[in-house]
Amino acid sequence: MHIEDIFEDLEAQFAAESIRKLRDNFTDNARAIELRTASLMPRELIAPIIGVDFMAGLDAVNPIWHIFPMRTIFRVVFHSEGDPQLPKLRNFALDFAGILKTLPTPCSIRWRIAGADDFVRSGQLHSVTANLLFIYTDTQPGVSASRPIAVPIAALEQLSIESVDNLNGDF
Repeated sequence: MHIEDIFEDLEAQFAAESIRKLRDNFTDNARAIELRTASLMPRELIAPIIGVDFMAGLDAVNPIWHIFPMRTIFRVVFHSEGDPQLPKLRNFALDFAGILKTLPTPCSIRWRIAGADDFVRSGQLHSVTANLLFIYTDTQPGVSASRPIAVPIAALEQLSIESVDNLNGDF
């Protein structure tokens, strides 16, 4: 290894640490976030999570986890006031597909596809690959489909998980 490579590596580590400290100044002690996306009114989420390419949190009213890809988020407001019993913001080194792979399946979900306005679908998440969600949908009330549909993860604008008490971490 050349001395230049060592200095470049150290410089990159220093830059990354500086960015992390700057981010932590803004997000330190955040216990809730308010998100605004293109198709939704502001949504307040508690127990927030920031991943590589997504933000998630628990609905402030209902026991539902909401996950939003970063590409769909226009604005985020971090709130540190509120119930001190709530967990602080967590940073995960997982991407959107990675967090979905940690979900216990099957689980009840609702999802919105980008560009579909307010159209929300619901079903049972069966499994997750690197690019696809395999979901059983209700074709008629009370009747399940015999085969799951595949939904591209890249097409998702929002994913809500209704049956997960604790999304990848203890409170």
